[in-house]
Amino acid sequence: MKFVFFFYDCYPLPLAAHLRMEGYDVILGVVPTLSYLNLPGVKDEEKSDERYQRHSTYQGLMERKTAEEVIKMLAMVPRSQRDDYFIFFDYNNMYPIAERLVKMGYRNGLLPTEWYYRMEKERALAKSFVKKHYPLVKVAEARNFKSAKDGITFLQQSESVYVLKSNGNSGGTKVPRTDDPQEGRELLIEALTKEKSAYEAGGFLLEEKIPNCQEVTPVMVFYDGEPVYSLAEFESKSFGAGDIGIQKGGNLALSVKTDLGCRLNEVAFPEIVYELAQKQPGLAIFDVGLLYNGEDFYFTEFCAMRYGWDGLFSEMVMRDDGSPFVGNYFTDIANGRNPLVNTYGASVRLFNIGGGGEKTDKSPDDIDVKWKDAAENNLFWYGIKKKSGSIVSVGRFDLLGVATGASDVMETAVEKVYDVVDTVTFENLYYRPKFDFLSHAYKSSIPNRLSSLTPFMEE
Repeated sequence: MKFVFFFYDCYPLPLAAHLRMEGYDVILGVVPTLSYLNLPGVKDEEKSDERYQRHSTYQGLMERKTAEEVIKMLAMVPRSQRDDYFIFFDYNNMYPIAERLVKMGYRNGLLPTEWYYRMEKERALAKSFVKKHYPLVKVAEARNFKSAKDGITFLQQSESVYVLKSNGNSGGTKVPRTDDPQEGRELLIEALTKEKSAYEAGGFLLEEKIPNCQEVTPVMVFYDGEPVYSLAEFESKSFGAGDIGIQKGGNLALSVKTDLGCRLNEVAFPEIVYELAQKQPGLAIFDVGLLYNGEDFYFTEFCAMRYGWDGLFSEMVMRDDGSPFVGNYFTDIANGRNPLVNTYGASVRLFNIGGGGEKTDKSPDDIDVKWKDAAENNLFWYGIKKKSGSIVSVGRFDLLGVATGASDVMETAVEKVYDVVDTVTFENLYYRPKFDFLSHAYKSSIPNRLSSLTPFMEE
């Protein structure tokens, strides 16, 4: 099997590097600019730091071609051999390339369509779809805006607490940690003021916050229309222990194997999901963000036909049997076999954020990154490159890598992760600590959320 990755950001590179390390043929096709994709309303607004990061990551370690060069190469592959290629895209905005390849007869891999891209980006469309097809999921009230000024005026006149979500390709989700209307209002007004252009680029919505809720992301994976496995993913996205600080993606992640027929899957994957999967060639991934308040499940976002990069490695490590597992994970799926041999998979993000755990504006460049060979199977590197024969950090990119571990016991899976972390030598290293991963001291901790949702995850 040959693996082909099309990407703009650098998120698929750790996966590609592992597959190459395991002896697979890997082809990288980088999209040079967003305008290449010809997406409606999307402009090239790449900042210098982002450009440096994109072009420096894995420099000297893996050769890359342009996306167009790879497409032309794939067009030359004999039709009888096209099923030997497994194709990935980093995000659903790559659907114009996927559609070209499907027309050529490629059917294996993760092949997004325009509809799935719209469902992720157009939050009103996703909400309408969930209201119609997900009878066991409630949808919070929301208002759409194009102007930051109009959004700020609405907040100033409201006594409720809201969550800020972008409808475009820029501007992040802002969730007030407080249920106090004034404090929540100030946070969102500050975001709309400082990041006005980002939120106005594609519009944004203000969604009523559901108080006292716990977040979970159920995932179901299909191949050629047949369900292969399911799991529930729990993430802690904040920089600091106790879920304090700015959000930086899946700082901590725990994936838990679930039975296909469990109650959580009945909530998250109604009949429409199975109908959509039947129409999708090759690999199909469905997940839905849910909030549980002790009585009801509420919808947060719809992400399908792509891996969630925050939780991918906690999911994939569940195939770990002590030998290289990434290629086996995909081979199992392509043959209709459940690859999850462990009940729990855990991951911890490793950051390059400046000495002493202090966040810096620009993560330092060219700092040596070292680890023990015995841990290589469970380390996935992002912000690295090769310089003068050494592996060093990529400056201006604070995500250095991810450590993983798996077991049939949750605590053991977490212990294994930190055993891997202990093998890493990097003077600017920061990560959330083990005691925090296993903590029951605050409601949103992963163990507390797992405990609340376990009755829904059992057969």
